[in-house]
Amino acid sequence: MKVISMNLKILEDEKEKLKVEVAGETPTLTQLIATQVWKEDGEAAAIREHPFMEEPKIVVLGSNPRKLLEKSLAALQEQCDELKEGLQTALKK
Repeated sequence: MKVISMNLKILEDEKEKLKVEVAGETPTLTQLIATQVWKEDGEAAAIREHPFMEEPKIVVLGSNPRKLLEKSLAALQEQCDELKEGLQTALKK
C-alpha cells in the first residue's frame, strides 16, 4: 500500500468558509472534491488563479465547512474503495 502525503495549507478558516491550498496536485483533484461537496448539499469551488504559477485551491461554504469537507472526503474514499474492489474482482476473472 502506498501512503500519499499531501501538502495542504489552510488559507482561510472562518465560521462558514474554508479555503485550502492543495500543493503539488492538479485541479482535477480539487474539482472532484468540490463536486462531492455539492452532492453533500454544500457549496464549493475549485479554483486556480494562474495555471502555471498558482497551486489549486478549494473553497467550501456552509454552516460547518470543515465537517462538510470531511464528510465529502470520506464519501470519495468509500467510492474509491468500491472501485478498487470491483477492479480486483474483475481482474481475477
